[in-house]
Amino acid sequence: MEPQRNPHYATGFPSMSRVVIDDVVLAEFDRNHQSPSSFPNSVIDVDETVSNLFSSLNLSSNNTFRCRNLTHAADGFAPIGAAHPFRSGDVSNRQQSSSVGHPTQLTVDPHPHHYDYEYDYDYPLWLSSRDQVVRSSGFDHTFDFDLDQPSNLVLLNNKARNNNIINNNSNQFLSQLSLKELSGKICVLAKDQSGCRLLQAKFENPTDDEVELVLYEVLDSISELMKDQFGNYLIQKLITVCNDDHKFRILLALTEAPLEMVLVCLSPHGTRAVQKLLENLTESYQITLAIAALRPGAARLASDPNGHHVIQYCLIRFPDDVIEPILKEIADKCYEVATDRSGCCVLQACIEHSHGQVRNRLVGEILRNAVILAEHPYGNYVLQHMLGLKVPEFTARLVRQLQGNFASLSCNKYASNVVEKCLNEAGEDLSAQIVMELITCSNPALLLIDPYANFVIQSALTVSTGYVYDCLLDLISDNMGSMRTNLYGKKILSWFEKRRILAI
Repeated sequence: MEPQRNPHYATGFPSMSRVVIDDVVLAEFDRNHQSPSSFPNSVIDVDETVSNLFSSLNLSSNNTFRCRNLTHAADGFAPIGAAHPFRSGDVSNRQQSSSVGHPTQLTVDPHPHHYDYEYDYDYPLWLSSRDQVVRSSGFDHTFDFDLDQPSNLVLLNNKARNNNIINNNSNQFLSQLSLKELSGKICVLAKDQSGCRLLQAKFENPTDDEVELVLYEVLDSISELMKDQFGNYLIQKLITVCNDDHKFRILLALTEAPLEMVLVCLSPHGTRAVQKLLENLTESYQITLAIAALRPGAARLASDPNGHHVIQYCLIRFPDDVIEPILKEIADKCYEVATDRSGCCVLQACIEHSHGQVRNRLVGEILRNAVILAEHPYGNYVLQHMLGLKVPEFTARLVRQLQGNFASLSCNKYASNVVEKCLNEAGEDLSAQIVMELITCSNPALLLIDPYANFVIQSALTVSTGYVYDCLLDLISDNMGSMRTNLYGKKILSWFEKRRILAI
């Protein structure tokens, strides 16, 4: 007959059991080295046992009393899997009943001797070795100890650990420490959201010694911290308070390994930190070193969603003679950069901010691929931007390069914009050449009803004069019938109607 159960007592405890409250293991203990069969109806006062257990712990008043698999190397508790002074015999898989306030099941671990020792490195590294958390398979830790002393064990909630390794109690304690007292823990704190904010707050008015101390700690991990979602903010703050010698040391650390600085720029967080560094460089030798480090990966950075910000910042901030190595590298891979979503923007900035021989080389590389770029979704913007600079030489060279292809380009979704830009930006003579090429092509009537070429014809009507304009009118008159029944032909006819209304 099964023993009678009481709301405040557990019956039939085995030789080695864990008391479970709300599905949580509190402790392991033994009863007089007896086997389970010796206690068919034994009754244990769970309230007294739990009370004795918690009286040995220094718990804060606001801590929750839900915990799982709680173990500690001191105060009489043995780590999971360690030899226990009261352990005897094997423990079979059993379920007991217990309750503190309401009935719940008692769970007994079927394999008490097969736990793996594993230090949980997600916890703050400033804990001493004896305070490292030992984790067993199948359990998580949600209990939080007081942090009156920095060496106390901190068991953080798993969900909170994923977001922040510093809880409120530890953050309050750390905020009272100076940077010198935090020595050895700077890198760990910098990668934590609360820890990074704490360090930044201490950097409002740092002394030279404090700057040197932080720089010394982070220098070996400077690339890693720059790419970290929180660490990059500390590095940016550090850069603003560094002197020229400190900034030079940061540059040396970034350029020690080939392409290391380029890899940092490719990071969404690192690109901001590098821009902050470039912003605070004042000495010419520092700027030269930074540009030399960026040069090998300039084309890759120009085509990267994060890296292109660094290249554009260099183009805006530094004179063209300083950034010449970057411009040459981009010119060598002009087509790859021009046909990239980010790269086309960088190439436009390169043309705008460069001068002399370097600029002519860039323009030459662009014109060499002008027909292909005109039809490209991104490359066409490079050509339009070059025409928008209103440099007659560039416009004339581009028109010559596209000559013989204007009719086919007018029927292309992207290239038709380039042809319109040529008509609007070129002088009267060049625009007349383009219009006459359109009129004399193999099938000019097709241009009047094309979804894209009809816009080119409207622009041609706007810029044409004299004989060229009369030739356009004759072409339209000969194809009036087909244009009236076509959606795109009607757009050209409506152009005449608008001009007539405006003339009135």
